[in-house]
Amino acid sequence: MAAPGHCPVTNDTPQPEITGQVLESAVPVTNRVSVPYYRRPQPRRRIINESAFLEGTTPEDADIALPDVAIASFGDTPLLEAVIGNDDRVKVANSLLSSNPWRQICSLRIRSQSNQLYVGTAWLIGPKTLATAGHCVYLQNDGGWAKSIDVVPAKFGSTIPFGTIRSTRFAAVDGWTVQSLRDFDYGVIHLDSDTVGLQIGNFEVRVFSDAVLNNVIAKVSGYPADREQAQFQYFHERSIQRLSPTRLFYDIDTFGGQSGSPIWQETEEFGIVAIGIHTTGGVSSNSGTRINNDVIDNLISWLEV
Repeated sequence: MAAPGHCPVTNDTPQPEITGQVLESAVPVTNRVSVPYYRRPQPRRRIINESAFLEGTTPEDADIALPDVAIASFGDTPLLEAVIGNDDRVKVANSLLSSNPWRQICSLRIRSQSNQLYVGTAWLIGPKTLATAGHCVYLQNDGGWAKSIDVVPAKFGSTIPFGTIRSTRFAAVDGWTVQSLRDFDYGVIHLDSDTVGLQIGNFEVRVFSDAVLNNVIAKVSGYPADREQAQFQYFHERSIQRLSPTRLFYDIDTFGGQSGSPIWQETEEFGIVAIGIHTTGGVSSNSGTRINNDVIDNLISWLEV
């Protein structure tokens, strides 16, 4: 029986419940995946870059075409995502997007029931399944379940090496769809074909203890709306600041459009391992849904659909 808040719900039919603890990666283990030209900055004061929140944009990006999907659930608030202090994100080079994990991270164009388009991010956990934020698939203030989502792996501007895949099948949990609680802000996008997924591969997902995750260097990469209209993937990494049973907190720089991005770490034993789903910004830290036993049980059950 699912734990409170983790009861699976879908926009079509109920999902079977299958338990488990590990989603194995479809690609070989590797021990270093940071952007090669990324240089981790020195410790800094955590100061909010207030200009980044002017009407949800920066002055030089005032012509952003599509809004962040978080607006459809949380309203047009300036703290949906946060660049904290200096913006240290770096663009993922086109040459990297032919390799993993970068090509497994997908740009989303989310169409609501009112036909509004939003941007978000998702990542493959299986050949036909992508993990993302719950608010990317179920829009609290714009009709509920998305009408459709266009999934674009490894997007680099107008370059879309794996094409665009449209999905109309989604799943989340009642803690998000019914209760609107951020602790349950996760879901999946189902694809009708595994052709592209088998070609690209998927993230491995694991549950780790507090002792393993505390202060680990976490990495986030996705498609932010404040940079070139969410046409390019941007990466940043920093240590996890604190943990709760359901969330991870960090001062990794993110912005609207990166909701649903993978949070991952590099391990000696397993290589690249996803540990969370980025969802939220804040004054002193950003955060995401932690991959705990309840979350991974649902992710595994959704793989079977």
